[in-house]
Amino acid sequence: MVTIDPKAAPSAHHFTVVIDGVETAVHEGVLRCGGGGTVAVVAPGVLEVTRLRHVVVRGGGGGGDVRFSRCGYAAAEGCAAASFRRCGAVRADGARGVAVRRCRSADVERAGAVAIRRCAGAARVRGAGELRVGRCREADVAGCARAAVARCRAARADWCGALALGRVGSADVARCGAVRIDRCRGASVSGCGAVAVRRGKVSVVEALNPVSPPPVDQQA
Repeated sequence: MVTIDPKAAPSAHHFTVVIDGVETAVHEGVLRCGGGGTVAVVAPGVLEVTRLRHVVVRGGGGGGDVRFSRCGYAAAEGCAAASFRRCGAVRADGARGVAVRRCRSADVERAGAVAIRRCAGAARVRGAGELRVGRCREADVAGCARAAVARCRAARADWCGALALGRVGSADVARCGAVRIDRCRGASVSGCGAVAVRRGKVSVVEALNPVSPPPVDQQA
């Protein structure tokens, strides 16, 4: 059941919120859902979502910021910025900025700046301007202009520009530009440009015709 409290801040921006398959347009007030979950406009163009089992927020043409906290499955589509804290599986598509902290898993596509920390499962990123992943079980990244992965059990990277790996258990890197590796127990690098290894066991295979990483569609 959803009830609306109109006393919260109004916003000129309209969000589309899908809660357990039910779609609602939100531009002001607070939606109170069963189980103590809420969807609230806390400032013009800023939406906060807490304690929902399954929720999708659509920003509508790249506008609006959304913050998720303690949700089960949470997704942001077409928002300017999206942040997730202590959620289950999270997904963001088309945001200029994405921040994920202490979630079970993360799936990010077509983003600008991305920061993911302490995912119990996998952090998957496809297309980002600048990416930082730390303390996740697994990092799977591709099509990023600049990426840094640290303190993960396993990492996989493909078609990135500049890539830095630090304190990673195992890594598989292919078709990246400049690669820097520090303290990796085992890494395989193939078809990349410059490779610098500070410490670790690294196997490097040079391609006869190195492939340049593709241009990244960064959000403005």
